[in-house]
Amino acid sequence: MTTRTPPRPKDPDDTGAHPPERPQRTTPEGDTAAPPRIAFLDDDHVLTLVRRLLTARNTSQWQEVADFFAPDLPDMTAVRALRSGLDPHGDASIVCRPEDADVLILRRGTADRALLEAAPRLRMVQRLGTRSAGIDLDAARERGIEVSCLPRPSLVRTAEHTLLLMLALVKRLPAADSAVRAGSGRPGREVTYNWAGLSGLGGLEGRTLGIVGLGEVGSLVAERARAFGMRLLYTGRARQPRTREEELGASYRTLPDLLAEADIVTLHIPGPGIHAPLLGPAEIAMMRPGALLINTGRGRLIDERALCQALADGRLGGAGLDVHQVEPRPGGDPLCALDNVVLTPHIAGGSRLGVLDEVGQILDNVRAVLAGGTPPHGRVVGAS
Repeated sequence: MTTRTPPRPKDPDDTGAHPPERPQRTTPEGDTAAPPRIAFLDDDHVLTLVRRLLTARNTSQWQEVADFFAPDLPDMTAVRALRSGLDPHGDASIVCRPEDADVLILRRGTADRALLEAAPRLRMVQRLGTRSAGIDLDAARERGIEVSCLPRPSLVRTAEHTLLLMLALVKRLPAADSAVRAGSGRPGREVTYNWAGLSGLGGLEGRTLGIVGLGEVGSLVAERARAFGMRLLYTGRARQPRTREEELGASYRTLPDLLAEADIVTLHIPGPGIHAPLLGPAEIAMMRPGALLINTGRGRLIDERALCQALADGRLGGAGLDVHQVEPRPGGDPLCALDNVVLTPHIAGGSRLGVLDEVGQILDNVRAVLAGGTPPHGRVVGAS
């Protein structure tokens, strides 16, 4: 079979056409301003895209931007327009060291007082994510530095997908769908109910959910799981303040205690710093018999061979995986043969093209602040 290579995204450089030159940024007095200087404190994939977008100058570099969205095909003319007014000027790069920056952009980095005081040009700290932890808001306010913390729709979708996988397992959704399509089964004597004769049907209410990593996604999962009537436990690299625990209705446990107590375990530990599976054979053996395991975090968090053995032996009740040790998952993989596993192809966060909304808000904020205004998206009240 011949595999067709998808066409490249439409790019003005491919036809020899070029977008119109952007006007140079000017000061409020009308003088030509120096190129904006932007520093990045993380290598989050969205921030990597922003960096590539801001520094792309030739066809090859624009193709790297387009490749970020594969297999989706973005409208590259619209993508280029996102950096309007922030184009590189001559040989000057707009990406710089934090100490020289007008704007700091970060995902999980720290903008403490020392960093803010070492950056005399700094006008805004832009976080991708809603929480301001790690940003010294008092120091920013004292220095007149704007702070924005942007909500991420992709994280909400990931939390939704986590609940989807739980429900698919407890409701036996794949088996139910297959039975209906196959036309198998027979109705009951009094009501036409469960004509496929599925066993093991359940729900989420009253079950204990163990959340490993109560960061942004873990917190969103907690809020939604609580609405289903679940009892919540959590663990992580640090215990949350008591007020946060009370707000979410979640109780802290060490990882071994959480694994032993939870009916369902869901993983939301950030990828950086994880070099070995968080759940290896020993940890999987700690899980209570019949428990379910959900992973929408990182594929490397689980020893999949140990997981497959526990599922095949019936020690664990099921698993829902959106992320995998190897992606795409190879054909014939033993996990694919198990009927107590629900697999999705790393789609929890939604379409890759949805990232463009996040990028657009970041760059809207940058333009507004460099023009002397305030960030229109995610502004932290009182930061300036």
